[in-house]
Amino acid sequence: MKKIVILACQKANTVCTGAACLRAFNQRTRSFAQYQNEEIELEAFFRCNGCDVWDDGMQEKLERLISLQPDAVHMGICTKYKDGTRCPTIKRIVDALSEIGAVPVDGTH
Repeated sequence: MKKIVILACQKANTVCTGAACLRAFNQRTRSFAQYQNEEIELEAFFRCNGCDVWDDGMQEKLERLISLQPDAVHMGICTKYKDGTRCPTIKRIVDALSEIGAVPVDGTH
């Protein structure tokens, strides 16, 4: 069974319920279509603590994500700025998860 983590932006909380990400995951659509014939489990739905915020809480959250040993980490479109660059906080998390073998996937729904 593949273990999946979804990363989303804290700023998206103003308009996002997470429903579209979870619907895509549950129905195996959009970026989750690649798992059509596999068993998958959502290990975490993570919202960061804010852009350029790295404190003890963020470090603890990252350590929890690493302890889950996810196979893939899906980054919502909300984790990119309008110019298409990735939020540095999310990038740092993805880089750390990539180091333990999690495959980064751009997008959820």
